[in-house]
Amino acid sequence: MQKWPMINKNITMKIIRSITILSLLGFVCGAPISIDNDDEKILITKSMFPKEFIKYKAEHEIVNLLLPINSLNFDEDESSESSSEETEKEILLFFVEADIDSNGNRVDQGLYVLKEGKATKLLDHGRDAAASGDDSKLVFFGAKDGIYVYNNKNNSADKYGTVDDSIIGIAKEKTGDVIYILTENHELFKVSNAGTTKEKLDDVVNAKQIVLDYSDNIYFYSDDKQAYVRTADDIKKIEGLPENPSSVTLIKPPFILENAVLFNVDNIVYIIYANGTSEHAGFEFKPKVKPSAYAPEAALLQYYAYDKNIYEYNILTIIFGTVLEELKNYLNKVSDDIQSLSTKSRKYRESA
Repeated sequence: MQKWPMINKNITMKIIRSITILSLLGFVCGAPISIDNDDEKILITKSMFPKEFIKYKAEHEIVNLLLPINSLNFDEDESSESSSEETEKEILLFFVEADIDSNGNRVDQGLYVLKEGKATKLLDHGRDAAASGDDSKLVFFGAKDGIYVYNNKNNSADKYGTVDDSIIGIAKEKTGDVIYILTENHELFKVSNAGTTKEKLDDVVNAKQIVLDYSDNIYFYSDDKQAYVRTADDIKKIEGLPENPSSVTLIKPPFILENAVLFNVDNIVYIIYANGTSEHAGFEFKPKVKPSAYAPEAALLQYYAYDKNIYEYNILTIIFGTVLEELKNYLNKVSDDIQSLSTKSRKYRESA
């Protein structure tokens, strides 16, 4: 059984900051940047979403993104020659479109897959997507009438199991068949046995969103917009976050975060940990520039949705290309670690 690379906390933080900062910088030389050299913080502005990075233009707001990091997109079992070819193949990306009404509620406009440059609607009322983190090719969808699974051969969605709840959120444990669903009335259920067994988690009350880390801890927030984590032992409130926020969003973590996820609080991003602690991630978004959806899972290849567009950021290309002079000294501190991730991102993810 292989383990994650042993990276100390300081190096991990620098990698996360570098990857996320770069993913929102692109090749925009001369973009207005605000860097605090002491705290290494950066302000993400509109100019960091260059049109050259647009991967897809949607008709409606993009409210969810998923980049599966299992064998659907990244297959480490291929030979070295086929691995070289694999880098050129089109990545499969799943996303959800919706309109937002005057009360802030979502109006379903479909769940799609972006495959070979073409977007295909899989479900009219799909709301969220989740993938395993092992060597399988499984991707699951939460929809108005239950759970679906992606059929890669037919590029379609097949009904999965017997659940028929109206689902607004879905998350998948890294291995095995356990799925968590968040229903329209904000109840959380654990689904297993090929989608036929459903168990309510009564200790999670009125959750608005759920995200799992790669140790299968469940993060959620409720009416108070404070973050909580449900581990195998108990539920903890995350400490160190602002009180009374007006807007919050949980973000799926890049794979190098094993016991943590990202949390956007009023445009300031925090890393929140399974032990109940938190810290500033080192960057924040300028007002009205916050992405509507995030997919940083693969770390070195990331996608963000902003203003009805999906943007693609290839981190290695950015690092070895033209980077803003203000970032060069900062990037040099972790360049070896980031380069190492380009070959180790899959083989160091624990597999059963």
